[in-house]
Amino acid sequence: MDTSTLLITHKVLTGRSIRGTARLMEKPVPSIAAAVERMEAEISVPLIRKAGNGIVLTLEAERLSPAIGLLAEQVERIVAVGNQRSQDVSLSLAALHRFTQVAEIGSIRRAAMHLGIGQPQLARQVIHIETTLGCKLLNRTVNGSTVTPAGRRLAEVVRELETSWHELAHAAAGRSRREAATIRLGSIIPMGHDSFVATLLASLIAAWIDDQPLQPLFIASNTTEELITGLKSGKFNSVLLNSVRISAEFESHLIARSPLSLIGRSDIIGSARGIDGIVRVLCENTVAFPSPKSGLRQVINGLMEAVMNEEARDGLNITDVDSMPVILNLVLRHGIVSIMPSESVANLPSGLSQIPLPPEYNLPHWLVHPKNDASRQTARAVLTVLEKLGYGEKNARSEA
Repeated sequence: MDTSTLLITHKVLTGRSIRGTARLMEKPVPSIAAAVERMEAEISVPLIRKAGNGIVLTLEAERLSPAIGLLAEQVERIVAVGNQRSQDVSLSLAALHRFTQVAEIGSIRRAAMHLGIGQPQLARQVIHIETTLGCKLLNRTVNGSTVTPAGRRLAEVVRELETSWHELAHAAAGRSRREAATIRLGSIIPMGHDSFVATLLASLIAAWIDDQPLQPLFIASNTTEELITGLKSGKFNSVLLNSVRISAEFESHLIARSPLSLIGRSDIIGSARGIDGIVRVLCENTVAFPSPKSGLRQVINGLMEAVMNEEARDGLNITDVDSMPVILNLVLRHGIVSIMPSESVANLPSGLSQIPLPPEYNLPHWLVHPKNDASRQTARAVLTVLEKLGYGEKNARSEA
């Protein structure tokens, strides 16, 4: 780490602008952006996000801004020891630490021995600091070195800077270790708190805490397309998908199947039952389905192709809605019908009826991961816990 990076990061966070900081510090925009990236890498925290032509601060950046501001203030005090502009000064924290050792020991030769480096190298670093700051820091004699008043002030501020940086870096080391140990699992968006996916994930997390206390599990929900993209980019180690087909570029494990039902108000469903009843209700009413990019819609399309001719399918009045809460409201309040996982409507108010689909149309759920040893290992850890909970390929096959 170096003083310039600390100062630039602080100015970007306070000014909330990379280009503005570049103008202020008279540096190229790429240099400012690279400094922020170095800081993010050092402390294992993303600090900014692109937003249009500008940036926004992450929540962690907001939290860490006071600590980074303190570091920048200490850098300014270091620069003030000499007679240079702060934007022209860039000194590594390692070199500054070595100067404090010379100041404490009183000899470049003995300090070099203490640090385990060559005397000429240490001498060159001290001269570089003096040249960069534009002031004399040491009085060199045949008996050793004594610090000048400027050198004394520098050593005091550097010790404060080191303390502040070590506090920030120590927290970063913990975050980095935790990040390296964390299994990142992506999941399709649950349809509600009592849906199959929400229940499965909650059970997985609770069991994981007991089974793998030293290996954190991070779960994020997203659309199927975003999950696949995240799997390819390495954002996720594995993802939970509900899909009829899984791309051959990944390995997949069937973990469960969810029963599906056609649902609608009781006055609309009436006495309809079985496949014939499902076809009649779909043909006579407005229908709300998830869009074709969802796994549920894949199953629904397969059902309609199997039980309806092309003319009947073309005559359906279908509205695509990629939000299960919205679909439920359409069913409850607007007389629209849909096909949904049976558990999604198990605890809904009275006045709704459902017609279960045959078991061959149960919605499959897969744990999907890339074809490499590291991904197989993390997927196996997740599968082991799921199997203890009663999920897994054996049980899923028996549900089909």
